[in-house]
Amino acid sequence: MNTYKLQENTLIERIRLHYLEDYDISKADADILARWEAAHALVLESSETDQNIVKIMMRRFNISNVCAYNDIRNSKNFFGDVRSSNKQGIRYIVTQWAIDLFRMAKQAKDFFGMVKALERITKANNLDNDDQNIPDASKIQPPVQLLTMNFDFINSPRFKLIDDAAQKALLQLYDEFMAQVMITPLAEYADVWKINESARPDKKRRGPSKNKRCPVCHCSKQK
Repeated sequence: MNTYKLQENTLIERIRLHYLEDYDISKADADILARWEAAHALVLESSETDQNIVKIMMRRFNISNVCAYNDIRNSKNFFGDVRSSNKQGIRYIVTQWAIDLFRMAKQAKDFFGMVKALERITKANNLDNDDQNIPDASKIQPPVQLLTMNFDFINSPRFKLIDDAAQKALLQLYDEFMAQVMITPLAEYADVWKINESARPDKKRRGPSKNKRCPVCHCSKQK
């Protein structure tokens, strides 16, 4: 069910209606609005920091430090924070300045100045790149892949259940790891990663076959 809701009677709402719909406001609200407009103008027209703008506001309106900071914050919320304008707006301003410089250089027949102005326009608008929408591959960081292995698995009975190729690969990885450890200050703690040598394949179990093949017909011959 839709219900009627009264508009909030807040300071910023009253000033918003005054700006957009020419509503009347009280003298107290008008005084606050004047301070907001002054703070907004100071942000627009100068490169001063908020701290310096606060000092100017305190002298001009005879207000406290806290009140001045509140006015600056409220003006940014109401009018928009000009200092956080997007890059596209800044790019437009730089481009317009560069165009003006190009025109002046052209009138003065300053070909070097014309070239420099064109360089500024090109760089400001990224016209020297083939496609602005393609990301720079040099700035893309690939994900880090970390392989972890618990060497206790090699000592477990389950290690013997995997195929020989996997056992060989894991043992080779272990040997390479231990070789690196032994040339570092961690060598004295190498026992922490030591495995049971019985985990390695028993070569004695795989002795030479008792059957020999004839070198001519390759038939089996009993020894």
